[in-house]
Amino acid sequence: METKFDMNQWGYIKDKLQDKYPDLTNADLFWGRVSRNDLLEMISNKLGKTQKEIINVIDSF
Repeated sequence: METKFDMNQWGYIKDKLQDKYPDLTNADLFWGRVSRNDLLEMISNKLGKTQKEIINVIDSF
């Protein structure tokens, strides 16, 4: 359950996620000192989706 995005792509992905899920805030999508997996976990918890579902959405961008 790994996705290949990195910090360089995160700005684009973050914008696409906010377009698709308006409930996500900048604070929800802030990639600071957490790992990619922790970030995905926080997003999936906020949206009530599995990490696999979030990864599939991100990979579709």
